[in-house]
Amino acid sequence: MTHFRFEALDAKGLRRSGRVEAATRPEAMALAAAGGARVTRLEPVSSRTSLWTRDFGGGASRAHLLPILKDLSLLLGAGLTIDRSLRLVIRQAPDPVKPHLEAILADVLSGLALSRALARHPQLFPRDVIEVTAAGELTGTLSRVLSDLALSRARAEEIRRTVVSALIYPALLLTMALGIVGLVLAVLVPSLEPLFDQPDVAPPAIIALTRSLRGLLADRWPILLAGLLGAVGALAFAWRRPGFARAREDALFRAPLLGPVLVGIEMGRLCRILGTLLGAQVPLPAAIDAARQVPKSRAVRHAVSEAARRIPEGARLAAALSDLEPLSPMTLQMIATGEEVNRVPDMLMRAAELHEETVRTRIDRLFTVMTPLITALMGLVVGGLILSIMSAIFSVNDLATQ
Repeated sequence: MTHFRFEALDAKGLRRSGRVEAATRPEAMALAAAGGARVTRLEPVSSRTSLWTRDFGGGASRAHLLPILKDLSLLLGAGLTIDRSLRLVIRQAPDPVKPHLEAILADVLSGLALSRALARHPQLFPRDVIEVTAAGELTGTLSRVLSDLALSRARAEEIRRTVVSALIYPALLLTMALGIVGLVLAVLVPSLEPLFDQPDVAPPAIIALTRSLRGLLADRWPILLAGLLGAVGALAFAWRRPGFARAREDALFRAPLLGPVLVGIEMGRLCRILGTLLGAQVPLPAAIDAARQVPKSRAVRHAVSEAARRIPEGARLAAALSDLEPLSPMTLQMIATGEEVNRVPDMLMRAAELHEETVRTRIDRLFTVMTPLITALMGLVVGGLILSIMSAIFSVNDLATQ
């Protein structure tokens, strides 16, 4: 499948832009022309970038994105033009980012729209930022759109920091436990082995196990290494296959504690972006086109793509997003309520806040449960090893008294 970027004029003469995914150019043209739009531009774009280009290209990374969005939205909201705003942002930007921003400024001065200038730097600006920026340009609400986009990014960064902070203690516990296990198996157990080399003396279970493992590694290491490399290669090959990716995602979404967190993160980002765009008077078809780039989940992305197809046919937003019902029925209920009272943007923003609050609560609960579980499990492992060693030591004492 190839990603195509398109520009089109809808039945009312309004400009639309977005991306579609299709196997062929005619199929992409048909998708872009949904609802009777007249496609004026269609070009293939690369949907993948290398790890180096995406995260480290030219020394810039998306860690710099949030300050750029905040500064741009603040300056544009103060009434400055895009070129003046970019000049001020460049002055205080970190050195790795300045070449990209200077190139963007040059493109803007040459007459290129800001969204298209940003699209030339995918290592710094992801697709959802580009599409949302284009939607803001369409309605003249660029400052508001960028401000809300910065807020959405800030919330996501806050959740990421919460997860990282909560992982520190369990990670330290796990590292210490593995270090103790490694020390016992690599140093203490081998030092006791010579005491059980006597005839008719059965070694304790822990010593027999370590001997068997060392013998297996010494005799069969080429086979084990080939099997490990083959398994890693097969996993890497299957990882991005649609069927495997779908099964992996379904398993994660169904996980008792982790699943609701992942669903909440996806739905919170989608509701906030949609609420931002609709609140900025972006037409619903253009807002859905921009929001298609937001979800990372295949299931949510497919649901939004289906909504982008149904809305030009006359479907309302809640009905168009009906494929999301198995994941988040509450979201659809809030959207439907917003449609009844003509306050869809407000309800979407409220839904985003509820999802974000729920995610934070569930993350706290997840790590509250995880820490004692890891502690108990590591205690059992280390305690079992210590008991085995003590049993071996008592066996040595029995041998000495015989």
